[in-house]
Amino acid sequence: MPKPEEEPRFRLLGVVPQEVQQRDRQEPDDGVFTWPHLLIRHVAVAAGTIAVVFVLAILFNAPLKDIANPNQTPEVAKAPWYFAGLQELLSHFTPMVAGVLIPGAALLWLVALPYIDRGKGWRVRDRKYVVVVFTVIAVTALVLTVIGTFFRGPAWSWVWPWQHMYAEP
Repeated sequence: MPKPEEEPRFRLLGVVPQEVQQRDRQEPDDGVFTWPHLLIRHVAVAAGTIAVVFVLAILFNAPLKDIANPNQTPEVAKAPWYFAGLQELLSHFTPMVAGVLIPGAALLWLVALPYIDRGKGWRVRDRKYVVVVFTVIAVTALVLTVIGTFFRGPAWSWVWPWQHMYAEP
């Protein structure tokens, strides 16, 4: 029997007021299940894309070149259009600078750009620095690609595109 001066002890975890918890009525949300709704649309778009690629492959002839001849030295290789900008850059700088440093610096600059310009707005006029830097890099890459694709001929010589088209089809 407890002494009158002592009060009964309770553990803190045991002293929790008991409240009646009622679950709120859940309204159905406007969500859509992934299967079948979303995946069917993805499959339909993928099938359509593959069909368009097949039709284009059938309509446009893309012949192979001649068999390689080890007795004949080929012309200087011209890169495909998506690497022509880098090959054009390579004709002006050393390989380390043109192939590693300049493209790497451009990519690092584009990655760091959101951290450098901490503008609060989302409009173009609020982010002028980002727009100018990205535009300069994109236009430089585009100009180098156009020059490398359309203005370079055999042995990487300068050729006007209206004289002869040396771009690979």
